[in-house]
Amino acid sequence: MSTLKRALAILDLFSLATPVLTAEEIISKLSYSAPTGYRYIRDLSDLGYLLRMTGGGYKLGPRIIELDHLIIDGDPVLGAARPIMREVVDQVGGDVLLSVIHGLRILNIHHERGPEDLGIAHGRGRAHPLFRGATAKTIIAFLPRKDQRKLYEAHPADVEAAGLGQTQAEFTRRLDEIRVRGSYLGVGEMSPERAGIAVPVFQEDRRIFGALTVTFLATRLNTIAQDKTTALLQAAARRIESLALASRIKEQAPAP
Repeated sequence: MSTLKRALAILDLFSLATPVLTAEEIISKLSYSAPTGYRYIRDLSDLGYLLRMTGGGYKLGPRIIELDHLIIDGDPVLGAARPIMREVVDQVGGDVLLSVIHGLRILNIHHERGPEDLGIAHGRGRAHPLFRGATAKTIIAFLPRKDQRKLYEAHPADVEAAGLGQTQAEFTRRLDEIRVRGSYLGVGEMSPERAGIAVPVFQEDRRIFGALTVTFLATRLNTIAQDKTTALLQAAARRIESLALASRIKEQAPAP
């Protein structure tokens, strides 16, 4: 592991359960030598990624907030997605989420809220369960086959618990069914009272970027037009892809 990766691994130790860690806890959790651990902590603190608190503990620092602000204001995908997601909310109701996969984590990066309080806890920056729900199953279905195999090998029990099969072959078959359908309807998977429809969002090279999901009360399943809603989501996803690509091309164009 490179020096940079070893230093940045410290940031991954922080969570809602452990928002503050002492230097000794950091060094112990990562099995670093004391000189190396203290040097990494000092460097991250100097750069603003860690902030020392009264009493000697450390928490994530203000530089991370600055970077998130830059992403929110400067990301062409988010810039394209926000007004389109608002349109979907206005037409369908419910909440609309844009989510991405990074490594073995699925993260929600934008959340447009509808008229009803659905009690969704997975807002921006919150990790999403890896195999449960329309969002996760849609994203995983469009991953390259080698990445799907890695996920199964790392989490066979979770795959089975999510109803995606008891063997790797069955897991692959279930994902292929979602892929062919081009969308996924999940009912009661994240919460008994909620349902969701998700469609994939692609990068310009057709690799999976993430998923666009509309979530609503499960009691609306009898009244919501599922095919129409899916088509609306798919059209919204294509618009996001097109506008994000146009924005990147504009940024890369040489000045006149």
